[in-house]
Amino acid sequence: MRLLLIDHGNCDPPAGRVHRCRRLLVGEGLETLACGPASVSTLEAPTPGLHGIHLKDIAAANRKLAKAVRDGRAEAFLEATPTIPTALLGLVRETARQAVAEAVDGFDPTAILVLHAGIFADLAVETGVPVVIHVGPTDLAAAGLDERVHDLVVAALGSAELVLGADEATFGTLKSQWIGEADASGNLAGPIDDHCAGWLAEAVRIACRRRGG
Repeated sequence: MRLLLIDHGNCDPPAGRVHRCRRLLVGEGLETLACGPASVSTLEAPTPGLHGIHLKDIAAANRKLAKAVRDGRAEAFLEATPTIPTALLGLVRETARQAVAEAVDGFDPTAILVLHAGIFADLAVETGVPVVIHVGPTDLAAAGLDERVHDLVVAALGSAELVLGADEATFGTLKSQWIGEADASGNLAGPIDDHCAGWLAEAVRIACRRRGG
C-alpha cells in the first residue's frame, strides 16, 4: 500500500515530525511519501522522501505568512492563513494543488493522510484518492477565524473517508460543531508521536475499505 502524507508544517528537516511519522508508517508496511511546505528553493536538492510545496517566494508577499513559513510549525501556518488576502490565499492553494497533483501522478498513492485540518485538506479530497484527516488540538480554532478557511475545512472533513481527533477535546469539538455525532463515531485516535504508527496505519486501511465498500 502506498500512502501520501500531507502536512501543513515545514517538511524540509529530515529529522522533523512529518519524516519521523513517514518512517514509522514505513515500518507498518506502508510505502510513504511526504508532501508539504518546503522553505528551500526549487533549485536546491530536495529532502529524500519529500515532494515539496514551495511557498518561500510566494510567502514573501505577506509579512504574517512569511513569518509563519520561516517559523515552520504547522500551527503557525494555520494561524496565519486566515489573515492573508484572498488573492494570496488562492495562489498558495494553487501552488499546493499543483504539488499534490504531481505527487499523486508520480507516486500513485492508495490513500492520503493529511496532518491538520487546514487549507490543503480539501486538495487531497479533490484527487479522488481515499483520505484520512488527523485534526490537531488547535486546528479548528484557527479554521474558525475566517469564513473562507472554515468553508474549505468543512468541505474536507465532510468528504474524507475518516476524520481523527488528536485528543478528547478535539474529538468533542469535531462531533458537536463540525462533522456530527454519527460521522465521528469511533474516530478518536491520539497525537502524532512515536506511538502513532499502528493506529494511523489501521486508519488508512479502514479508509481504503470504506471506499471499496
